[in-house]
Amino acid sequence: MNSKMAQLCIYVSLLAFIVTFLSGVHNSSRQNDAPVEVDETNNIIPDSDERVEADRGSCTAVAALLHFFLLATFMWNSVYSTLMVLLFWTDSELPPYWSKVSHAVGWGLPAVVMAITLGATYRVDSPLGYRQEEFCWLAALDKNQQFNFGKPMFWAFLLPVGLILIYNIVMLVLTTWRTNKKLKSTNPSSLRKMFLISFSLAVLLGVSWNLGYLVLVTSGTTNLVFSIIFCLCTTTQGFQIFILFTARTPSFRASVSRPVRYISSINMHLNSRSYSLTKTLWSTTGSESYRDLKDQQESEI
Repeated sequence: MNSKMAQLCIYVSLLAFIVTFLSGVHNSSRQNDAPVEVDETNNIIPDSDERVEADRGSCTAVAALLHFFLLATFMWNSVYSTLMVLLFWTDSELPPYWSKVSHAVGWGLPAVVMAITLGATYRVDSPLGYRQEEFCWLAALDKNQQFNFGKPMFWAFLLPVGLILIYNIVMLVLTTWRTNKKLKSTNPSSLRKMFLISFSLAVLLGVSWNLGYLVLVTSGTTNLVFSIIFCLCTTTQGFQIFILFTARTPSFRASVSRPVRYISSINMHLNSRSYSLTKTLWSTTGSESYRDLKDQQESEI
């Protein structure tokens, strides 16, 4: 497997996550918010308020797919970072079993984590142990609306993604260090090239998702600032990948420049004729005459 195939797997898993998120994250079969009578004297929550309807299946399926595709995106990022380190440090061909191992890690491990999470927390008569009711994603809060580290959101997503991001950062540092040693120069063009390589890898490896952890551990204005930066970085990740890995390639620029050159080479010839206007001032009818200047010049010659 080469780097292009690893990038393709990242794009496919990320696209599948975005399509699934946009089409099914809203829980259309959520329970109705029926009014509940509360015993204000003893402040006791009645059993009817804690009753959970049996799962209808669609929202849980969407949550499982989102969990799988997002984990697969991060896992393929790790595969790509490992591939870059091997290519930059060994300067040799990859072993023949690398392709099978890559697919097993990139697609297999996310599927295993998703299946274990689903089997350990999901029950048909109580689906909220696995997913949320407001929208189709992993359960994260307890009854008091506080973040619960025992919920799948932490140990089945945040923890694996955190470990993957730490691994990717280490691989990014190793790749950048090796790139710097290969350039062996401090001129502006070499520094610019090294910066673009580092920034491109950081975008592709999802390092911007580290901001999500800063959002979880901050509050107030700082939390708002990190939330805005996190949203901008993650929502434009696809566009950043396009600019850094597609728009900058010579083949893409050549494909775009061809129609531009064709349009600019088209010359539209416009015909124009000039006329002279004379008017007889002493005429009572005020007649006017028009004569082509070209014909007038030919007659004068």
